[in-house]
This record gives sequence, structure tokens and C-alpha cells, in this order.
Amino acid sequence: MMVQLGEKMTYETLRLTENPFRLTPPLDQKEIFWAGMHEVKDNIEKRIKIAMRTQPSRIVLNWGSYGSGKTHASLYFSKTNRLEEISADLGASPAKSIKITLPRSSNNIVQEFLRSFLGQYSLEEIYADFKRLEEEFNTEKLIEMIDAFSNDNSIADAFKKFIKLDLENSDEFNKFKNYIYGDNTKSTLTYLGLPLGLTNDEQIANFLATIINCITYEKKLYSTFLIWLDEFEDIDTVKKSLADRFTTFLRQFIDKTPNNLILFLNFTQKAFMDIEDLSIYLGEALTSRAKAKIDFQNPTIEEAIEYVQELCKHYQKGSSTNPFDTDATIKYALEHIGNLTARKINETFSIIFEMALLEGKEQITQEFIDNIKDEIIAWEE
Repeated sequence: MMVQLGEKMTYETLRLTENPFRLTPPLDQKEIFWAGMHEVKDNIEKRIKIAMRTQPSRIVLNWGSYGSGKTHASLYFSKTNRLEEISADLGASPAKSIKITLPRSSNNIVQEFLRSFLGQYSLEEIYADFKRLEEEFNTEKLIEMIDAFSNDNSIADAFKKFIKLDLENSDEFNKFKNYIYGDNTKSTLTYLGLPLGLTNDEQIANFLATIINCITYEKKLYSTFLIWLDEFEDIDTVKKSLADRFTTFLRQFIDKTPNNLILFLNFTQKAFMDIEDLSIYLGEALTSRAKAKIDFQNPTIEEAIEYVQELCKHYQKGSSTNPFDTDATIKYALEHIGNLTARKINETFSIIFEMALLEGKEQITQEFIDNIKDEIIAWEE
């Protein structure tokens, strides 16, 4: 029956707490769940485990079609406790992971990258981690690390000032924040006692490299630092001069952070594009450094069925039964939507569940899907 307007509409009729199939990336950590695609997950975790155990930094290319799960992977490993579980299993120090979307709406693309970095790993958090380093090694050793890793006397001076800041002195801390975000006025520099501002791309590379080199030193605080750079294929929408500037900056950043960094580049394969064409986007310098690749291949029918089942199980109410009458019903829908991606599966089954909610269905059958197939945009006979 069709549920009447004004009636309470919930997915409890289907024995679910919510529609399992999201159309937008989740924000709440509790809603970030990995379903299906176990080979991809294993390949990512192998890379992370190697990085936790060894020193060299790496660029890893996450390569796949639109909607194949690359953004979800970056959220899963950055927002959930999965990295804690991996480090505990290995007996290694924790890993730090942040997700940054390719900056493309600013003429200062490197400064935007810095802002995005600090938006995920704040100066307050960095300050707390440097204080932990100071306790672990002592002040003299920390200053020695800063001098060794900064590659720039002005950056070294800034970090030496940074570790002496008093968080309770909000004016002083805010002045330092403004300095990092590009306030190089004479009054700010005089107040902080710093000779120069953060004025060019190489200095920003030095600044970020110093942070990562210090907090991963001897793998005491963190065993490795992960940066997921999402939607990197959109570099071709940026002016060539800015794109060249950004890839040069990334090369400098990687070279100045030779240990304990993984840069995951999420790259959506475009029509008629082969992996050999990547140098057009990355530049030769980055391409030569991106030696590892993880394929986010479209799932098979069997893998897609598993994906649907695991998502439904995650959202089932108590020990409720499957909202589908049989696995064959799931397979029937999947066989009629063309090339499978996680996004297309989510879009299709979200519509199926919404229509089931509207019609007050207690179970989803092949007959029901046939009755509402005109609502499914991807449906193919």
C-alpha cells in the first residue's frame, strides 16, 4: 500500500535503521563504513602496513572510474579508527591521515593546499604534537631536528618560535596563525620576532616537510603520515601555469619529506585515457615518483551483491532479516544497470529503498523492482 502523506515514514518496515545507500559522502564518523571491494581495501592496507614498517616516502596512485570508491577510501582511512587497528595489530606507532581535495578555485593554489592541510591538521594539534616530541626527546633534540629538517633558516626560526608559544596567550598564537596564513606585515614580523614571512612555494614545502619529518622522527609519535589528494584529475581544469606550479610544489614537498609519507593521489580515469597518459597531468617529475598503483576496478556481479548485502547488514535493525526476499532479487537489479560502480549501485538501490518506503513494503521482491523500474535512471532492459 502507498503510505499516506502525514504518516510516520521510517525504514523500520524493512527492518532497517536508515537507507543504507548514500548519494553523498558521509560526514559523521559512525556513517563511514567499508562494504565489499575487499581486494581494494587489502591493497590499500598492504601499502599502509609497509609504510608503517619502513622509511621511504611513496606516491600511490588510486586509479579508477568515476564513482568507484576513491573518495570513500580517503574518508574511511582518515575519519575512522581503522588505522589505529592496523597499528595495534603491527605493534607500531599510530598513523596520521588527512584528506585534501585538489585546490582549483584560487590563483594561489599552493597557499590553498596549505590552508586545506591546516584545516585537517590544525596548528593547535601540531603544537600539541610538538610538545609531545619535546617530552619524548627534550628541547635541545627537538631544536636539532627542526634545524636538520627545515632546509631554511627562516622556517627554522618560525618553528623555534612556535614551540615556545603559550596557548593561553591567544593574541600571540593568533599572530602566529596569521603569519602562517600569509600575513607578512612588518608589525606581525616584529611582534613575533621573525625576519621573514612564509612568502614562496618552496618555503611552504619546507614548512610542511618540517612538520611531517619531525612528528614521524624514528616513528616514535607517528609511524607514517598519509595525505589523500582527492579529485587530482581536475588538475586539467586549472590554468597550465598554476598546474605546473602545483606539480612542482608537490615534487619539492615529496623530495623534502623523504621518509614516512604516503601521498595517495585519487585519479578518476577519463574517457579514452590510459595510465600511460598520466605524465600529461602529473608532469614527468611526479610520474617518475609514482611507482605504486591501486586499481579501483568495477565490481563483478558477485562482488556487487556482497557490497549490497554488507551495507544492508550494517543498517539492519537488531537481528532483522534481509530486506530482500532473495539474493536473486539483488542480482536482478544489478544485471539491469549497466557497468557497475559503487556510486551507480548506491543511486539505484537508494531509489529502490525510497520507493519501498513510500509504498510501505516489508520486503523487496523482483516484482516490486519491475513495478518501479521506470524510476531508476540507470535501468537497462
